[in-house]
Amino acid sequence: MTEGQTIGHIIDPADGAEHKVVAVSAGTIIYNMNGLTVRPGTHLAAIATPHT
Repeated sequence: MTEGQTIGHIIDPADGAEHKVVAVSAGTIIYNMNGLTVRPGTHLAAIATPHT
């Protein structure tokens, strides 16, 4: 995946607004969260990046 690529979506149940979740760096997703609720500030994914 590349930096800025959409890796998920959050839909607000109150108004149906969709919010995209984008990768903050290039790498491989090694952990992701899939649930019914999300609180602000929650970690939704972990991205492994090559060590240079």
